Amino acid sequence: MTTKFDAIVIGAGLGGLAAAAMLAQKGRGVLLIEQHNVPGGYATSFVRGRYEWEVALHELSGIGPPDHRGDLYRLLEYLGVTQHVAFTRIPELYRSVFPDLDLVLPVGREAYEETLCTAFPHDADGIRRFLNRVHDLARELARFTGKGGIGNPLTAPFRFSKTLRYLPAAWGTVLNRDVKDPQARAVISQYWGYFGIGPAKVAFLYFASALSSYVKKGAAYVKGRSQALSNAFVKVVEANGGKVLFNTRVQQITCANGRVTGVTTRAGEQFQAPVVISNADPITTCRNLLGDIPQATRFLRKLRPAAVAPSSFNVYMGVACPPEKLGLSTHENFLNADPDFDRHYESMRHIGLPGITLATCYNAADPDISPPGTTSMVLTTLYYGTPWFELSPEQYVETKNRIADFMIDTAERIAPGLRSHTEVVEVATPITNMRYTTTMDGSIYGFDNTPFYHTVLRMGHQGPLDGLFFAGAYTQPGGGFEPCIMSGAMAARMAMKQIEKAQEEV
Repeated sequence: MTTKFDAIVIGAGLGGLAAAAMLAQKGRGVLLIEQHNVPGGYATSFVRGRYEWEVALHELSGIGPPDHRGDLYRLLEYLGVTQHVAFTRIPELYRSVFPDLDLVLPVGREAYEETLCTAFPHDADGIRRFLNRVHDLARELARFTGKGGIGNPLTAPFRFSKTLRYLPAAWGTVLNRDVKDPQARAVISQYWGYFGIGPAKVAFLYFASALSSYVKKGAAYVKGRSQALSNAFVKVVEANGGKVLFNTRVQQITCANGRVTGVTTRAGEQFQAPVVISNADPITTCRNLLGDIPQATRFLRKLRPAAVAPSSFNVYMGVACPPEKLGLSTHENFLNADPDFDRHYESMRHIGLPGITLATCYNAADPDISPPGTTSMVLTTLYYGTPWFELSPEQYVETKNRIADFMIDTAERIAPGLRSHTEVVEVATPITNMRYTTTMDGSIYGFDNTPFYHTVLRMGHQGPLDGLFFAGAYTQPGGGFEPCIMSGAMAARMAMKQIEKAQEEV
């Protein structure tokens, strides 16, 4: 096998897959190395009995309908990924359930706004005012990230005044000025779990951009689950001459004179390249793959202000009856104990019973996702990973079973009979996530998207050595499926310049 490449990508998560696909599509010699036996990281599926479950994807942003495609779809189309995978449109955004409220939020700016204003007529003016802020900012950001870029830096503060104004703002701070009803605030903020940080602490710019995209263009799901998307990336890499190794773990990133020179695997294989893109988290990369070198130490010191985001707790359920019999017709069902989302967020730092359970009925998005007459359900909540590492093996088993049991009870409020019809159950915790992905604390969002650490304020793609780059949830623009894919493309573009520089020096 060839041992010299233009670039080596460590990790076949979405960021690594996108980076490898971009470089291969540009005609560069790429080697993609993945420790697992399948690509995708969290964008995978697994089988138990006659059921195959989606590991992590709930709603995919950036796809859009055929007549109004989003940024992500256009990137996937450019790379050739859309030739190998299809998407299905989710009919609605989400269902927001409280003890005294049950509201389904529709796709479309006017429909979404009117649903909220009808449910909260006393706050209608504030709701409209706030949503105008959200969409106005998203429209300005689209110009900023478009082909024109920032343009003349002297006039940029005037042309991007909203971006600069809201760059350091928290979502809750802006929302609370316009909307007074706590429950209305909660319904509008329901997607906060998609970003892993509560309304009072999540960056307004990050949340607003995502919400505007979902409302205007709707959400999509991948036919064949997110594993099909990951597999499509691999097909693109290999079709363009790239190499992909599975069941292979990188032992070390080699370097000389402040530059990367390649990698060494645990099996002792050595591969050379002037560029290495790590889809592993930057802390693990620096500590375990670079070792005790001054550049890595200085780089890690700069990351100290960043906090590792939470992980997920999932209950995967194969249910031996159709969703109609359970009364389920909505894909994404948020079951809330009360509207105090910031309190629920803070409680994620401890292992207690969750205040919010997300019940996802995948058959509502893809009727063929499970065998005929059955339902594929996943119940999700969030926890920070650290407390889980402190449990003894006996405590771990008891705790995960107790939480799973509570979440199933919670889901039965909207799906009576769910427990009695359940055929197969599998439970995954932050420990599970860390075991399969090796990411810090099993995080699914990388670093927290706070007002001072998001999008352009977040860690970039350049690593501590010449020729080393990062891609994935820890880097710009942030965590989530669409941002991770975008990060891989961004890292690849930077790496291209390094490859060209190395070729000129030969």
